[in-house]
Amino acid sequence: MKRLFIFLAALNLLDAFITHFGILGGHISEANPLMYTIYEIHPVLFLLIKAMLSLCLITLYFIIRIPVNRLIRSLSYVATALYAYVFILHGYWITQIF
Repeated sequence: MKRLFIFLAALNLLDAFITHFGILGGHISEANPLMYTIYEIHPVLFLLIKAMLSLCLITLYFIIRIPVNRLIRSLSYVATALYAYVFILHGYWITQIF
């Protein structure tokens, strides 16, 4: 589970920067309504919140030591699958612009 949490935190950060540059280039828009609103307030706020979310995930695992039960494990796998899908979409639009 440790590797999965680190992987999710890294994907979240990578997603933040890819999304930011995709929006700046006019290639994509943020699909998450909450994150879209935050991005519209200020892009740096968007990046900071995404970074804080990654830091929270790592903190939960390494410092607070949340117990890894079936629910946590299932949610982690679902989140990983959703981020994998997002990265497929990112890969698609990146190939479209090059």
